Amino acid sequence: MKPKLALAAIVALAALSGAAGAQSLAYGVTLGNVQAVRDVNQNLSTITGFLANQSARPVNSILLTYVLYDAQNREVGRVSEDVVGPLGPGQIKVVKAVTPLEFARVAPLDVFAR
Repeated sequence: MKPKLALAAIVALAALSGAAGAQSLAYGVTLGNVQAVRDVNQNLSTITGFLANQSARPVNSILLTYVLYDAQNREVGRVSEDVVGPLGPGQIKVVKAVTPLEFARVAPLDVFAR
């Protein structure tokens, strides 16, 4: 039962950071609803979010960067995920990054569209 409580605590903390978003202003690409779930059996965390192309042109590739924080709000690492497109105008895509790092909060840092 304790692993489930720990997982629930991480999920709750990660959900709080979901309000924060990152965007690539030059390309009109935004990242939102960022959440993280820890799988204690595999010792991995999965970070998910919604990537949206709000521009009038397709985007071929996007580099996402997340910052991971511990319970004392200290940075414990960064995770990058390369999303290969194309991501068409108005299209929304679920993105996922996986990391073995343990953290209490995740925040999107950058969305770099190419």
